[in-house]
Amino acid sequence: MAVDWSNPKFRAIIIIAAIFILGIFLGQVITGYSYKITLALILSAVIFIITLVNTDAGLAILIFSMLLSPEIIMGQVPGRDIVIRFDDILLAVITFAWLAKTAVNKGLALFIKTPLNKAIGFYILVCLIATLQGIALGYVVPAKGFFYLLRYIEYFLLFILVVNHIHSRKQIEFFLRAFFITCALVSVYGILQIPTGRRVSAPFEGEAGEPNTFGGYLLLIFCIAMGIFLQNVSKRLKITLVGLCVLIIIPFFYTLSRASYLGIIFSLLAFVVLSKRKAVLITVATAVLISGIAIKPETVFSRVKYTFQEKQNYLVRIGSTYLDASASARIFSWEDGLKTWKKNPILGRGITGAGFIDGQYARTLPELGVIGLFALLWLLWTIFKNSLSIHKRMNNELDKGLTLGLTAGFIGLAIHALTANTFIIIRIMEPFWFLVGIIMMLPEIEHSEEEVTSLEKS
Repeated sequence: MAVDWSNPKFRAIIIIAAIFILGIFLGQVITGYSYKITLALILSAVIFIITLVNTDAGLAILIFSMLLSPEIIMGQVPGRDIVIRFDDILLAVITFAWLAKTAVNKGLALFIKTPLNKAIGFYILVCLIATLQGIALGYVVPAKGFFYLLRYIEYFLLFILVVNHIHSRKQIEFFLRAFFITCALVSVYGILQIPTGRRVSAPFEGEAGEPNTFGGYLLLIFCIAMGIFLQNVSKRLKITLVGLCVLIIIPFFYTLSRASYLGIIFSLLAFVVLSKRKAVLITVATAVLISGIAIKPETVFSRVKYTFQEKQNYLVRIGSTYLDASASARIFSWEDGLKTWKKNPILGRGITGAGFIDGQYARTLPELGVIGLFALLWLLWTIFKNSLSIHKRMNNELDKGLTLGLTAGFIGLAIHALTANTFIIIRIMEPFWFLVGIIMMLPEIEHSEEEVTSLEKS
């Protein structure tokens, strides 16, 4: 006798069974870890149930957790702690819940073909082979290498989850609201840090913070908001987006992140090239410049001036100009990375096998070799090419704005990555890959809506 898995009774049984299994699991581990892990596991169980009932709600919680979740130290490897964040746990829980729903409901697809699948698969394969080689040669500590590899895979898992779940514009609007609300909250948090005189950063980043990461995140969401603002959307939405952009720009300046400053310049140039509303963009840029001069944020100007120092023996010189200690250290690490790469030019030394190098491209070369750098650049080019192509094809104003914003934001992040490990930083990459997943599904959504319209007319 065939079982009707769509019957609400069977779904209730599955949910009760899941709660029972999770209860046993929590009972086993609750006494062995700190209260943070216990609390995270309890919350995860609750969110697992929520996701089974409503996946949109689970993904919205994930969006909030991207910038508002604490870190948990799970152990140590040579050189640093093994740290996970609540959103790491949450993503695994939501994925498990989605797989459970897919198994129950045969109408749900497990994987959807996208233009990025081949590039993603090739990049993961290269990372895996290079890291296994690095472990075999003794360059990579196994636990450390696999921990970072899992983090990379996590971003692509999020992308797969999003593209398999997005099927309507209503969902997109819902998730965008979650992104904007989250960004508004962390921007206010950043503004409140300004009087302390320290570089601002996102919540739960420890005493030192990660202002460069925060700057990259703010750059991305600013571009999304600006892209939508430049389209023919409602007046109410435009006012909301202007307010959000103002909230973003204030803490953005006080991150004192030179990589973010340079990135946003290229993002604005991308807007000028790609958008038809050049007059509006020039007006906005002029207003920001005048506001900056009027406010005179001395710490921002001092940070930029600090890049160029008087002559000192340990600093890097470009022509007659000496760079500051931070910039000089980056260049020295790039030189060391280049020397390391020459010893293993094809596949590098594996993830974490070349030491810490602050710069995505400079780090990838000694870690993954020329094949890995090609894989990364191919993946980035595929994202850019398809985002721009989808932008040109879209008719809906919100879709055009979203794709325009992501394309401009991507360009800014690509520049940001020159001096930061942008494309492996969790607080930047989780929002980025979620938004990329949304954009890759826009043609399917538009096609489905056109079919529905055609049927209604006939």
